[in-house]
Amino acid sequence: MTDQISSSASPHPPPSQPPAIEPCVCRDTTRHSNLPPKVATWFTSLRLSDTHKRIAHAFCDTLQTHTAKSSSKNKGKNAITSTSTSRLDDPSTLVHPSEDLLSETWVNSYDVGTGESLTNLQCAKSLDADHEVILVTGFLHPASPSVKALNRTLEVLATRQTLKNVRRGTSNTLKVHLCFSSSGFLQKVLHTRNPRGRIWKEKEWVKLGLGDPAYFKGKLDLTVKSLFFRPVGLLHGKYMIVDRRILIVPSANLSYEEWLEGATTYYSYPDPATPGMMDVVKQFVRYWESVWMVGEEAGPEYYERPLETFPVTPHEGGGSIIMDKYKGTPVDESQWAGWAPTVFLPHPEQASFPPVWPIGEIRIIWAIVRTFMGLVLEKGPKNDETYLENPQNAFIMAAIEGAEESIYLHTPNVTAKPIMNALVRAVKRGITVEVVTSMGMMKWEQLVTAGTTTEKCLRKLVKDVGYFRDNTPQGAITTGGLFIYQFSPTRRPQLPPFVKNPGDNHKLTWYDKTHVKCLIVDEQVVMLGSGNADRASWVTSQEVNVGLFLNRAKAGLIRQALVDALAGRLEVYRGSGWVRGGEGEDELGFGVDGVPRKRRNDPEA
Repeated sequence: MTDQISSSASPHPPPSQPPAIEPCVCRDTTRHSNLPPKVATWFTSLRLSDTHKRIAHAFCDTLQTHTAKSSSKNKGKNAITSTSTSRLDDPSTLVHPSEDLLSETWVNSYDVGTGESLTNLQCAKSLDADHEVILVTGFLHPASPSVKALNRTLEVLATRQTLKNVRRGTSNTLKVHLCFSSSGFLQKVLHTRNPRGRIWKEKEWVKLGLGDPAYFKGKLDLTVKSLFFRPVGLLHGKYMIVDRRILIVPSANLSYEEWLEGATTYYSYPDPATPGMMDVVKQFVRYWESVWMVGEEAGPEYYERPLETFPVTPHEGGGSIIMDKYKGTPVDESQWAGWAPTVFLPHPEQASFPPVWPIGEIRIIWAIVRTFMGLVLEKGPKNDETYLENPQNAFIMAAIEGAEESIYLHTPNVTAKPIMNALVRAVKRGITVEVVTSMGMMKWEQLVTAGTTTEKCLRKLVKDVGYFRDNTPQGAITTGGLFIYQFSPTRRPQLPPFVKNPGDNHKLTWYDKTHVKCLIVDEQVVMLGSGNADRASWVTSQEVNVGLFLNRAKAGLIRQALVDALAGRLEVYRGSGWVRGGEGEDELGFGVDGVPRKRRNDPEA
């Protein structure tokens, strides 16, 4: 089968329902006979390429195998867990059947920009809300431009709600849930470990940079909640859900940094393209309720949109203030928007004691400290390499190990040893691996959660590949390459065309670092979300991601958007290049571009 996936005839869906697609009839039904019915339906009903099927099968097998092993080890723990305080991402009770993860979703847009510009994007989407806005972020900085934009949006939503009630003759309030994990060091140190979290009182909102609660009364039903599990159990996921039908998954927090970020927008519809198929928006809603609404009654699966004679347009009630802001740069929607096979990829937090530098690199000492601290705090996984009983890690490993052509990894940090080792194995078997990352980013966080830094890990990557190149000349001729591109904040491209002079404010298009999280395998399988390639995301932090099975053209749009945003600001990491049997230094005077590298033994390279 070709590498095409199902897509609609029209790139712009109507407000009610996008055009349906014809199901793909898969002839290879015997291969899926041993799978659960819902999983088999996903494989046989959607248009999947051979690459999609290979990696999806590996993901399901990896998750099922390691979940079974973990369940047998933790047998009996569930009996002592109180149902009133249980949560879906509790590591001791975590089970994610593959049939609850696979889905088909309308993927509407992908945007790149700074955290502030993508917050503007989320704020603009929130103006579509009639019933509920759910905003989840890992870090909230009270004095940041993003929080100021959010506060302005809350005031606009309150004004618009008054206008809607006047036109409808109602007295409804708009529900708004603001959920975050961290707003500062002291807040995390003093935070409760109760899975119900902390509800912030109205008089405390000013500490978070929010506006006057009196202005919201009768208009917004605003709830502010935080969850954090000491010492490092951070809920790192970021997403916004509007009326349980629009989902935005950015890489950015509500923070002050001028970093390059990405955001994907998904839509949910009452009638799925494939009958009986779940979409990733509903999966996020279900996950949010299980994590952030512990002990509370679940909401409706879907809100009906009201029929209005005189609807409030997005620009009314102060909406133009939000709509006119720069909201990032989108990819070409006419080529991007459409139905796609998707998979929901969460990762649980681990409130376990992490390695502390430098003992994290000394296994014997770390084993002793780990055992001692495990008597007081939760115990994390004994072996990071085999910690694959969660969807995120299982998918990453299945994708990298299943790669046959290329791997493109865009991440702020690289400290997860299982990912590093998998990348080295990929290079050895002939895969071209490209890594785009930043240097000197969040060093203290890396030292605390991993006991090492990105710089040290990249040197080890280059050293391992170089050792293989120099000591296996016979095999080197068939191997691929390792290209590492590091972000250089001192390199600046030319001013954008709309910037008339250097004194103008162009902070929304110039980036200090790159904070994007993106994995593209064989130019067809993509993972976007909050997960980094560091040990924090691999072990300790809660993450949410979406795996997408796309055709080469759509996956290429993501890569090209990131490349265009970083043009002129990348440097080739010394020692990275093609594996050529130790024939000398590679002459690499270029940065990353929109075209994947080809192997040196390819005559077209």
